Amino acid sequence: MLETPLRVNRTFSDGSKAHIGTLAENRAGTYFQFDENYLAQHPTSIAPFNIKADLTLQKAPKQPHYGIHGVFGDSLPDGWGLHLMDRVFRQNGYNPQLITALERLAYIGDQCLGALSYEPEMHLLEADSRDVELVTLGQEAVKEFEGTESKLIEQLMNAAGSGGARPKLNVTKTSDGQFSTHANATGEKLIVKLTSEKFDLKHSESLVEYAYMQMASNLGIETPKFELIEASAGRMWLQQTRFDCTPQGKRHMISACGLLDAPFREPSLDYVDLVKATRMLCGVGEARKLVKRALFNFITVNQDDHAKNFAFLADDNDQWRLSPFYDIVYSPSPYKQHMTSFNGNGSSPKQALNILAGQAGYSSDKPLREMLEEIYQQSRSFTQEAKNLGIPNQLLTSIDNQMTEKWNSLR
Repeated sequence: MLETPLRVNRTFSDGSKAHIGTLAENRAGTYFQFDENYLAQHPTSIAPFNIKADLTLQKAPKQPHYGIHGVFGDSLPDGWGLHLMDRVFRQNGYNPQLITALERLAYIGDQCLGALSYEPEMHLLEADSRDVELVTLGQEAVKEFEGTESKLIEQLMNAAGSGGARPKLNVTKTSDGQFSTHANATGEKLIVKLTSEKFDLKHSESLVEYAYMQMASNLGIETPKFELIEASAGRMWLQQTRFDCTPQGKRHMISACGLLDAPFREPSLDYVDLVKATRMLCGVGEARKLVKRALFNFITVNQDDHAKNFAFLADDNDQWRLSPFYDIVYSPSPYKQHMTSFNGNGSSPKQALNILAGQAGYSSDKPLREMLEEIYQQSRSFTQEAKNLGIPNQLLTSIDNQMTEKWNSLR
């Protein structure tokens, strides 16, 4: 248990910082309190649906974020980052099962996705100034993920970031075109998504995700800037620009999981509710964008559409919008159900189109049906793009056939 309070800070787009408030824990739970000076400048909450913008002491729910509020839960790593963090704790004589969420936040410090950071930091590893070459560090990450312990645990931990169950690297592309794993390096902040034989799509996953992002972009759906980079043995990794970063600072970000205090490891959301929440937070224009993303997920069989795969960004004046579309890849569920359902139906939006249209401010479901046709027609480019990328024929044929099945099921 953390004996001293944890200060929560926010980095703005110009790199300036402000003290938001304080987190503290005791045997009864975890509590957050806003800083009075912060509220005087920013009278709206960093988590508008579940933290009040006032000076009261606000207790976090026990579930689903390890006993802390969802917006702070977003700062905690997922499967890959937790694995690395637990290795570090064990190496230093700590039982990870006894480490509280606040202690984990103290260890993460300022190495979070989004604009939040925490102090005082907990330091467990000795400083190592080596800047490991990108492909070498990526190969080490894949080895670690596949079961062979890496000796570069500090560099992997520093580059792990907060999000994702699978291995990835947070790096900086400097002005000379090189990649740096130093957190304070100057340049374009990127996420490099690695591949593994343990993935369902094995080393084709980056190629399929690239093709999906290209389809989404062609449909006018905002995505992060993305490209493929060559790894070893002819394999490719997917590089994406971090949308929580600006040239000088950060943007505040919250996932749907954090915004709504929703679990993400099991089905917990419905697109009807998510569209409504988006309209309330961001306005009807952003709600309509989310509808199109939901329909894209349906046609393209992206069924791993859980609560952490939707996010919102706030500017320095706390005006909210949808983040760019991310984690979009062919991911069929063995149960043939989406993690986020369509008015209670996990397999199809067919019966939910009218209610989704209403939540997005449309007078009928005609615009949604037009979106579905547009998405399906764009998906007809997938096979050729997949061939150009070198995706195996059996896989690309299976994906294409399933997209056609989804479209035909709507008739």
